[in-house]
Amino acid sequence: MGKLITTGRFIYATGIIALGILCLVSGDFIVGRPPMWPLGFNINPALAYISGVVLIVAAIAIILNKKGRIAALLISALIFFFSVLRHLPNFMNDWANAYKAIALVGGSFIIAASFPSQDLTKNSGFRSDDRLRSALITTGSIFLAVFFIACGYAHFKFVDFIESFIPSYIPFHVFWAYFCGICLFAGGLGLLIPQTRRAAALLSGCMVLGWFLLLHIPRFIANTNDASDRMGLCESFTFVGIFFVLAGMVPGFKKL
Repeated sequence: MGKLITTGRFIYATGIIALGILCLVSGDFIVGRPPMWPLGFNINPALAYISGVVLIVAAIAIILNKKGRIAALLISALIFFFSVLRHLPNFMNDWANAYKAIALVGGSFIIAASFPSQDLTKNSGFRSDDRLRSALITTGSIFLAVFFIACGYAHFKFVDFIESFIPSYIPFHVFWAYFCGICLFAGGLGLLIPQTRRAAALLSGCMVLGWFLLLHIPRFIANTNDASDRMGLCESFTFVGIFFVLAGMVPGFKKL
C-alpha cells in the first residue's frame, strides 16, 4: 500500500501543478471553477500569480516529501478561501462545481493525512496523530462522497448533456451516462462506510482514471483551446491521485 500512496501523491501533486499553471495563464484562481469576483473587486492578477505559484511550490513539496502535510493543508486553505467561499453566495446556480471545490478541499485533507506527524501535530490540540489523521480522512471522505453523489444525480438529471460529453468513438452513450451515474452513487455511498471505504476509493480512482484516458485526453487533444476541457483534464488527474492515496491509507486505520 505504500507504493499506492506514493503514486497517488505524485499524481495529485502533478494535477495541482497543472492547475496552478492554469491559474497563472487565466489570471485568476480557478481551482474548483469558482464564479467571477464581484464587480469592482480588483484583486487580480496579483491573486492569480501569488496563488498559482503557491500551489506549484506546495505540490513540489508534496512530491519531494518535504513538509508535505503543511503543503497539502495550505492547498486546501487556498481552495476553501478562494473557491468554496466564492461559490456560497450563488451555490444553487452552479452546485456541481461548488461540490467539486469542496471535494478538492477534502481530497487535500486526505493527502495531508498521508504524511507523518512531525509536520503539524505538536500544538494541534489533538491527543495523538492518529486522531488528527482519522479526522482528516473522515472529513475528506465525506466531502468526496457528497461530490460523487451529487455527480451521480447530475448524470440522471442532465443525461442529454452527459450523453453529448461522451466522445463519438464510444458507443451506447445513454447507457454509459446512466451506468456511470450509478457507479458514482455507489462510490459515494461506499466512501461513507468505513468497511467499504478502501474498495470504494480504489474502484473510484480506477473509474476516474478511465475517464481521464478515454474522455478527457481525447477532448483536450481535439480542442486544446477549450478552457473547460483543460480544467477537466487536470481535475480528473488530481482526483485519481486522491482516491489512490485514500485506498492506500485506509487498511492501516483500525479505529475507523
